[in-house]
Amino acid sequence: MTEQHREQAIETVKNILHVLHEKRYEDLPSCVDEMEFDDTETIRECIQGTLEMNDFDAFDEYGVPCSFQPQYEYHHEVRFYEYSDASGFAVDYELTSGGELTYLCLQLIFLYRDGGLKRIFHTIDPQ
Repeated sequence: MTEQHREQAIETVKNILHVLHEKRYEDLPSCVDEMEFDDTETIRECIQGTLEMNDFDAFDEYGVPCSFQPQYEYHHEVRFYEYSDASGFAVDYELTSGGELTYLCLQLIFLYRDGGLKRIFHTIDPQ
């Protein structure tokens, strides 16, 4: 994976987090090339329900400082997992709200295509 690929993946995460923060779930498909689960209404219901059930207002934008202790348990990191067949990589990002962990993980897939990346929204998975 090149540094350029890493930067593209982080930019995709930032874009998705911005859409989630503003609760514009219908705009999720514009952040990626493909949605594995493309029913944005169901995604909205699931995500919004999780936020409300846990008394969270909205997801944080990328890079918002953590307010929980100890902070060393979470570093606002995009975690990369390269595929052994060199076809691409997966990305995980733990979502926060108000600096607190929501125990939801944004999962994306990036496949190498024609010198670039195909960006795929995989899921937002409970942790």
